Order: sequence, then structure tokens, then C-alpha cells
Amino acid sequence: MLIEDKFINRDTLPYRQGVLGIVLNKHKEVLVVQMVSYGKNDWRFPGGGIDDKETPDQALLRELKEELGSENFSIVAQSKYRNLYEWDEGTIRWSYGKHGRLYRGQEQHIFLVSFGGEYSDIIIDPDELKSFKWIPLGQLPAHLTFPGQMDVIQKVIDELITGLG
Repeated sequence: MLIEDKFINRDTLPYRQGVLGIVLNKHKEVLVVQMVSYGKNDWRFPGGGIDDKETPDQALLRELKEELGSENFSIVAQSKYRNLYEWDEGTIRWSYGKHGRLYRGQEQHIFLVSFGGEYSDIIIDPDELKSFKWIPLGQLPAHLTFPGQMDVIQKVIDELITGLG
């Protein structure tokens, strides 16, 4: 790949560190969000990148407040699993323009999060999200449709959520 007149071998690039929150409410529903750039059937969990000098849990709580406008979140547990994926060349270039660093993809730390507020407490940032909804866990496969997206999430659900009742 060519960036600023230099050939870059993507295999030598690091992964950007990020976070994902599997957010459950008191009704045992899970929160999924739709990024502004997503199609009408594309969903994910809230989260984002880890800034310099931030721990993963600090980054997650910051991202939840930024994206969802609420502080009614509590981290319950962190998964031993990580979501690791490659970016296409366009995303690598976009990330370089935004962060000034080259990354080959993202490695996401995944957390189980409890939401203690009311539905009306969620006020999405329209610059990042176009929609959100609460769904039963059983509906996740219909919403997490990106290639490989559900694979690691099922491991996390088995690890952290199954057995909560």
C-alpha cells in the first residue's frame, strides 16, 4: 500500500487498541448501536478507541458517555477474549488522516456493562450514531452480521453472560 509516497507493508503495522461494551439493562436486553456510516441492517456494540494514557475501562466509560450521553453505566467484568480484525485500505488511510498513525486493524477489549438508567437517559451523539435499540440476547445473530462479528461475541456471552439468569 502507498501512503505519502511510501510503500507500507500492512503486516508490519500494529493494531489500534479499542473497547466494546456489551451493555445489559435491568430487563436483560442488550444495547446495539448503528454508526452514522452503517447501512440500515448494520449494528455493533458501543465503544471506540483507547486514547493515550487511558486504561481500557476508562476508555469504555468515556466512549459510552460520549456516544450515549449517559453516565449510568457500570463495568461488571472484562472478557479474556478480544475482537481482532483487519481494516481495508480505505479505513487504514482514514485512520491515518484522523490519528496521524498507521494501523492495520483494531484489537478490541470487550466488557460486560450494566445500565442502571431509563431508556430516556440514552441520548445518542448524532455525529457518531444514527440509531440504537435494546434487543433480547437471542436476536444478536440477526443484528451482528459483519463477517466474524458474532463468533467472538458468542464466546464472550458464554464466558460472562450465560448463567446470569
